[in-house]
Amino acid sequence: MAGSYAMSNWSDLPTDLLLIILQRLQLRESLAFASVCASWRGAAAAAGVPSSCRTWLMSWTHLVEEESQPKINCSLTMTCKLRHLLDVNKSYDVDFPKDCFVACAGASHGWLVLVNHLSNLLLFNPITSDMVPLPPINDFSFVEAVYDEQGNIEGYRLFNYRFYDARYLATWFYQKAVLSCAPSKDGDCIAMIIHYDSNWLSFARAGKTKWQVASTLSIKEHDRYADCAYHNGRFYSVTYLGIVEKYHLDGPNGPTKEAIIAHRTFSCVLTRHLVSTPWGDLLQVQAISANRVDRVRFLIGKVHPEGCKKISPDDLMDHAIFVGLNHSACLPSKKFPGLRPQCIYFSAPWMTETFDLVGRCHGWGIVRSHDMETRVFENAFPVEGIPKGWRVHVPSEVWITPNM
Repeated sequence: MAGSYAMSNWSDLPTDLLLIILQRLQLRESLAFASVCASWRGAAAAAGVPSSCRTWLMSWTHLVEEESQPKINCSLTMTCKLRHLLDVNKSYDVDFPKDCFVACAGASHGWLVLVNHLSNLLLFNPITSDMVPLPPINDFSFVEAVYDEQGNIEGYRLFNYRFYDARYLATWFYQKAVLSCAPSKDGDCIAMIIHYDSNWLSFARAGKTKWQVASTLSIKEHDRYADCAYHNGRFYSVTYLGIVEKYHLDGPNGPTKEAIIAHRTFSCVLTRHLVSTPWGDLLQVQAISANRVDRVRFLIGKVHPEGCKKISPDDLMDHAIFVGLNHSACLPSKKFPGLRPQCIYFSAPWMTETFDLVGRCHGWGIVRSHDMETRVFENAFPVEGIPKGWRVHVPSEVWITPNM
């Protein structure tokens, strides 16, 4: 008896028992459960737990008011919704630690870039609950912390001029953040952010204490940064007017940049995204206001020194593209069941330059898919509880592929 007991294995537990255990677990624990072994993964699949490697949508739309900031009480634990494309009618709750979520600035490599109640950025893995801080906001030379009588930060003064409450500043100071890789103990992960009205581009290493400014745009240029991406070992940025630049961050004299596309393109562009492909190309996805002001169309081009070379849907082969507040992704439909090839899945990013156009594009704040072949738009998920007003166009969803 003792001998046979010693030979027993956790993987030999009966499926009925495993299913009972799964009923008592939240999503985070269920995904960890499914990664233990083949038999547990089979039980999780039978219970309807989706694979962690699939792309999910995290939404905090239910926290957005019609004409004010997100309904977030920083004294409480925050809860957001996770949804996936294989079961669009089902959502999972994911909790966030106290004080760490006032806004979300992006998602990369399975990590979220969150803005906390002090307007500081931190990296958070929603599956493992690991957390890595980024340098504080008052590390920027133009941001000065203001303290109350108890010595606590109550807000910040920008450029020695205007005072902003810390929680309010957290809702708009950061437009987008992307990572070079998943954070690790060796400290190689670099975060690049578009911030302060989309005309500053800065970077920092995860776990370090210093932000460095990579580039700024003058107000006189009438342009803003639309997106940044990490591609083939370098960061790239694109502006609303189509200027693409590559950054060398470790130069002996500090960060430098190289213009890849230097000429401006004036058109009804709502926003632009840079997408790194598995076959080595850097693509630019443009969302353009179509002839009818309530419609959007997408154009995809390969970034080239002579300009963006338009590509056809066939050039995407069996891949789907995810753009939005997230680090843009190009994923093979064969490895990610449920994805439709030659399709763009998009959610609203920050679009500070084009609010006047966006306000007339019905449904822009709704997560949608766009078939590049048929040019058909569809809602990626059932539409429910979408608030009215301009706050819809502030990001309230982000695509994320969990990293265990």
